[in-house]
Amino acid sequence: MIAAMATEVGPLNQYIHLWGYESMADRDARRAKLAVHPDWPTYLKKALPLFQHMENKICAPAPFSPIR
Repeated sequence: MIAAMATEVGPLNQYIHLWGYESMADRDARRAKLAVHPDWPTYLKKALPLFQHMENKICAPAPFSPIR
């Protein structure tokens, strides 16, 4: 995890996670490992009813970004 943030201006009560991966293959491998973790279904059962909206974005750092 690179960052965990909550909004203060604009749409309120949003929580944002920023994750970094070496590549899409790295992300895919980590997601596959998570999907078979024995605690994952329990987490989803508890967490999903709390979500009103979810959105994923795949971003690449700009050349001048301090995040690599």
